Amino acid sequence: MSEPPDRWQRQKTTAIAAMLGVSLATGIVVAVIAPNVAETGMPLSIQLGANVMLFVLGFRWLQADSAQLDIQRPVWLNVAIILLAAVFVPYYFYKTRPEGKRLLPILRFFGLIFACAFASIIGTTVMAMLQPGSAPPASF
Repeated sequence: MSEPPDRWQRQKTTAIAAMLGVSLATGIVVAVIAPNVAETGMPLSIQLGANVMLFVLGFRWLQADSAQLDIQRPVWLNVAIILLAAVFVPYYFYKTRPEGKRLLPILRFFGLIFACAFASIIGTTVMAMLQPGSAPPASF
């Protein structure tokens, strides 16, 4: 039994919004726990936790997209996406979209990566500005 297409689209939109929220929250947590992240680097536990949540949300998006388009992803593609998402998510879009409609989803994927990074920067910057005696991060 298949879900209605609009439900899948809502789930995809929710997954993307959650990815941006996780990225924003990660930036906030980093500013609180490691205010000198530029010198010390991001704590491994925060980075690992954020990456796991982003992968879970990303796979939720892929599941909804596959269901919406009635596509069965092979297991090797799921493993490849985990190992090298920047290559295999665009590959998924290339293989699942008709000719002439492949570029936009690929560009949107890379735009989402940029937007998540930017959301994290915003979270870190805003939190750093709210902390007493703290200046916003110098590097962008």
